[in-house]
Amino acid sequence: MKKFFAAAILGGCITIAALPAQATSLVSLTTHQLVDASSTVIRGVVTEVWTEEDADGRVWTRVQIEVSHTYKGDPKTTAYIVDQMGGQFGGNISEIPGAARFSVGEDGLFFLETLGNGRLTTVGFSQGKYTARLDPYSQELIAQRFVPASRQAYDHRFIPLPKAGDRLPLAELIATIEARVKQGWDGAPIPGANMNRLQHINSEVAR
Repeated sequence: MKKFFAAAILGGCITIAALPAQATSLVSLTTHQLVDASSTVIRGVVTEVWTEEDADGRVWTRVQIEVSHTYKGDPKTTAYIVDQMGGQFGGNISEIPGAARFSVGEDGLFFLETLGNGRLTTVGFSQGKYTARLDPYSQELIAQRFVPASRQAYDHRFIPLPKAGDRLPLAELIATIEARVKQGWDGAPIPGANMNRLQHINSEVAR
């Protein structure tokens, strides 16, 4: 089993070094920062999940997402293949602490960026993915992040409900995203993000 540490959280490419999992730390990103660092922000449904091994022996979990709404990015694109480092391919198991997890049928909001190797991935690992689910008490949709333990199977249907005070209405998150996209990036730096890249992706949106 291999454990990797992703040194660059948001950059145009990820530098990988074999370090203990406990060395990993994620910089907490605001919703505005997630939007600004994303080339694409969508709502969609996961339709397929599989794993592949690259030429360097690294395992990638690959996810097909069918788009239901585009908040930032190309509105004509109807599906994306999103990659997340880690997973199991045969006997090769890679654990990436903080990586996003996916399951077929999962409805969610996804903040996406393109890495230097051309792969599309979630911004800030699991921070760039929210699951949309029904709050059984209010009967309203909420947006939830959940990262299981590395060896725990993931199924969006069985993730624990957040405490009442921690439940984020989906409509509220969407409103924040739409307002930020309309407002545009304010030029402020984002931890781990290249300023030239931020200027490029946000100038494309402004056109």
